[in-house]
Amino acid sequence: MYTVNKDYVLGKYKVKMLRDIENYVAGLVDVQVPFSNYITGYTAFVHKAGIHAKAMLNNPSTYEILNPEDFGMTRYIAIAHRLTGWNAIKSRCEQLNLTLSDDEVKEATNYIKKLADIKKQTLDDVDNVLYSMQNSKKLPPMQQEVTVVNGNGNGHSNGHNGNGVH
Repeated sequence: MYTVNKDYVLGKYKVKMLRDIENYVAGLVDVQVPFSNYITGYTAFVHKAGIHAKAMLNNPSTYEILNPEDFGMTRYIAIAHRLTGWNAIKSRCEQLNLTLSDDEVKEATNYIKKLADIKKQTLDDVDNVLYSMQNSKKLPPMQQEVTVVNGNGNGHSNGHNGNGVH
């Protein structure tokens, strides 16, 4: 109905309450709402792959037939992973008011992608890389995940970078 007559639907129904109602009912019947649930799942409007994210930054209707704000949701371009593209990183630089050249953004993007192959990244991790590039025009040292095997053959990972610093 929304895609056929958006104004009618938004005028007649309180669609911003959809997620609250869904969570209320799910709580009553003791089930979890799937993270990928259409419209109301917390990943419903998350975008990350390079070309896909670029299209979303330029024109959200390219991949979204629904406007997330109409449903009380927000769009999010995920950038702290190995699929990120340099346009998404450039957009983050603009959000942070950083002035990096396209070449510096591309270098930072490649670095972020390599880090994401080593361990899970956060937005703070990405921001630290970008601030480092802005302030010193250098990237921070790459920290490696290594597996430490103890005497009984059990292993665990830590953020060891090879020089005794964690």
